[in-house]
Amino acid sequence: MSFRLRRARLLTLASSNTSSEPDVSLPCYASPVERTPLNAEQRAAVDHGDGPVMVLAGAGTGKTRVLVQRIARLVETGTEPWSILAVTFTNKAAGEMRHRLRELLGEAADAMWIGTFHSTCARLLRRYAEKVGLTRSFVIFDVSDQQKLVEKLLKETGFDEQVSARTVLGRFDRAKNKGEDPRKPTGVFDDVIERVYPLYQQQLAKENAVDFNDLLLKVLDLFEIPEVAAQLGVRFRHVLVDEFQDTNLVQYNLVRRFAAATRNLCVVGDDDQSIYAWRGAEPKNLLHFDRDFPDAKVIKLEQNYRSTQTILDAANGIIRKNRDRHEKSLWTEKGGGDSIEIYQAGDERGEAYYIAQSIRQALDQGPASPSEIAILYRTNAQSRVLEEHLRAARVPAKVVGAVSFYERKEVKDVIAYLRLMGNPAADSAFERIVNVPARGIGETTVERLRAAARASGAGLLEAARLAARGEVSGLGAAARKKLHGFVELLDGLGDVMAQGASVAETIIQVVDRSGMRAKLEAEDSTESRDRLDNLAELVTTASDFDDESPQPQTIEEFLERIALSSAGDQTASEQVVLMTIHIAKGLEWPLVFISGMEDGLFPSLRERDNQSEDAALEEERRLAYVAITRARERLVLTHARTRRVWGEIRMQGPSRFLDDLPPGCLAQPVRSRAVQTPAAPRIVDGNWAGKPRRGPRPARDELDQRAEYDAGEPVYRVTDDDYRPAGGFSLGSTVIHGTLGAGRVVSVTGTGKDQKVLVDFGVIGQKTVFARYLQGGNDGFN
Repeated sequence: MSFRLRRARLLTLASSNTSSEPDVSLPCYASPVERTPLNAEQRAAVDHGDGPVMVLAGAGTGKTRVLVQRIARLVETGTEPWSILAVTFTNKAAGEMRHRLRELLGEAADAMWIGTFHSTCARLLRRYAEKVGLTRSFVIFDVSDQQKLVEKLLKETGFDEQVSARTVLGRFDRAKNKGEDPRKPTGVFDDVIERVYPLYQQQLAKENAVDFNDLLLKVLDLFEIPEVAAQLGVRFRHVLVDEFQDTNLVQYNLVRRFAAATRNLCVVGDDDQSIYAWRGAEPKNLLHFDRDFPDAKVIKLEQNYRSTQTILDAANGIIRKNRDRHEKSLWTEKGGGDSIEIYQAGDERGEAYYIAQSIRQALDQGPASPSEIAILYRTNAQSRVLEEHLRAARVPAKVVGAVSFYERKEVKDVIAYLRLMGNPAADSAFERIVNVPARGIGETTVERLRAAARASGAGLLEAARLAARGEVSGLGAAARKKLHGFVELLDGLGDVMAQGASVAETIIQVVDRSGMRAKLEAEDSTESRDRLDNLAELVTTASDFDDESPQPQTIEEFLERIALSSAGDQTASEQVVLMTIHIAKGLEWPLVFISGMEDGLFPSLRERDNQSEDAALEEERRLAYVAITRARERLVLTHARTRRVWGEIRMQGPSRFLDDLPPGCLAQPVRSRAVQTPAAPRIVDGNWAGKPRRGPRPARDELDQRAEYDAGEPVYRVTDDDYRPAGGFSLGSTVIHGTLGAGRVVSVTGTGKDQKVLVDFGVIGQKTVFARYLQGGNDGFN
């Protein structure tokens, strides 16, 4: 199917954007621009006039509605739309805000500055690029671009075997989030950072590029230029910030600079949902806002329009254990709702099987659809076994946040062509596509070009031009001919762009003229067809981008849009979604499964840089609060008694957060430890292999319709017998060895004096010892 036919077909599909917040009952207030009424607290936030205001908006309390209607009220009362700046953290949130404002205000919404921090700063930098050493056509290095550059620099400096590019970039990122120089000594790899960081920044400057951090830092640099600071300081009359608890120090400094002249700063956030400390977020920005702005009005939004009271009680029960927070308690007029279900599986496969079967049953019995269901987890590694069992259950599912569409090889290749077309000095783009598709230009030729570029101070594309004319030594006629063909390809594509081709048409020309399309069509494999489909989807994305504005869109603007996309912007139509809780923030579903509710997994008990144990646990509680409040109607929490980690079977204890759930929230009867948790059948060729044996099940447990583990399964089996004394020991109980210390019983074999016990001693590992050398703890003996 041609790209144009595919686009025509895709454009026949209609999309809609609806809010999940229902109309609010009395008290009812109305204004000329309102579509939905507001409660008293929301009204206070909307009607607040000049001066700083902090809106503490709990999960599902209608903060987007408040922001939108506050902006509409500002316009209604005389504020010019172009003088309003509203910033948030995701493109999706910014798009929803703009969509709602267009419904309320029409074209006036288009004059406002609404976007993410990065897109807002990119827009400003386009205007003032020359002031900070850039041109208006600068490009943004995404994570993949940054990693390739640092890998190259580490190799060139001889540090590639000492430290990874990821570690180096993490050091850059942490420092830049605070507005600090990454070369500030920390005692770890200081010599590497001292050498590599200047080279990294030099290469960015050479390629007329910035990374994500520099987008913000260079706008701060603009405030150090008096004539620019004078303009920016009065550019915005009102500044509004969504998800303020997720701002880092640089972002907070930016909004304070923007609002310094008027002090009309409105921040909306929830300290209970601050879950991004690991990437520089500073919850104290919200906690201490009233210290920086003593005259700030503080408004709490606690009425929830998303979840049932049962779900809210569970969330309140967990988060109230945190100390460093503003006191809030969510409530709703919806009433109780379904009890929360807790399921204990024998291992991660049994857990995945239960979730898959439960979803299959919900879909078969109706009225649930796949898009109304989500599976959330603490770490990406948990998704693999879940995917396998969902496939076996024939449940359509998608992992969100895995390999982003824009990170797929063929898409990155096209993006590199576009970058090189727009910026001939983009050496990293040149190196990526000089031999894509394969045209016989090998590493030896590229190394000769690197040497020529260093000697002349030019970029690699200019060196290739010189080589094509025979002005670079060490290259034979065949290499010169191939380079000549590549240069002509780039020049021809440049002509296409110069003649005013749309972004979509330019991409079609790249795919066709480069030979990418012909190569993939010739392969005619499942993988090549998938890659062609991805390229077709890229063209569709570009076509939609072209259609967004009556004015011609540019390649630079399209590349900026791609660079600033995020995992949270991915959507899944009529599919169950699987994602980490971090990505799920801001989203909601009628039915939510949270898997892996086990101590050490959730909450994670890993040590964290620059964060105390107590602070880390508080962030884990906030993460649990976020996860629970994604559910609108039904919530299922699952955990496993054993889990494979690095090939070993480890005993897992239930998450301590389960103990914080109010008993009235839970389904009755609660599953006891003596209830058998049956096994998942083996998966063969993507299907469950036959029907597992049916084992005994207690009549009172209507959920338990599956079999026990096959005898050959190398997993820990949980049956009634496991909890009866076996020579004095029960599986899972605590025991103490005189030399090895405390551990938990994994298995018991033999009788009498020859009885042996396999014990998991934690960091020491699993050891088999004679039972007579063990003493019982408090929970495992009769």
